[in-house]
Amino acid sequence: MPHITIDYTANLADEVAASQLVETLHQAAIGTGIFPLWGIRTLAQPVRDYRVAGGQADNGFIKVVVRIAPGRDLATRKRVTQTLFDAAVARLAPLYERRPLGFQLELTEFDAELCLQKIHLDPPKEVPAP
Repeated sequence: MPHITIDYTANLADEVAASQLVETLHQAAIGTGIFPLWGIRTLAQPVRDYRVAGGQADNGFIKVVVRIAPGRDLATRKRVTQTLFDAAVARLAPLYERRPLGFQLELTEFDAELCLQKIHLDPPKEVPAP
C-alpha cells in the first residue's frame, strides 16, 4: 500500500499528461519514506461519462483516492495527504492556468478484515532512481 487511483474527466485526456501525473504521485509516495516500494501502485483512467458543475464543456475534474493499510496515526496520514496533494497541484499548475478545473485528493484506510490479497511481487533490492 498505498494504492493511488486517479480518475479524470475525459475532456482532460489530451491535456492532463496522465503518465506524468502517475509518475509524480508515485514518486511522492516513495518520497514519504512510509510505504514499502513493492506496495505502491498508481493507476490513472479517464472517466467518459461525467458532468462537472454547471455542465460547461470545458469544466474538468480530477479525483485521486489513496487507499492505505490501517494503523498509521492521524499526523502521518495528514502528512502523506498533504505531500501527495502538493505534488499533484504543482504538476497540474499549467492546466489550472488554461481551463476550469477541480481537483480532490482523499486518503482512506481499507478494512483489514474485508480486504483479501494475493501478491507475488518481489521486493526490490534497492529503490530505483526516478
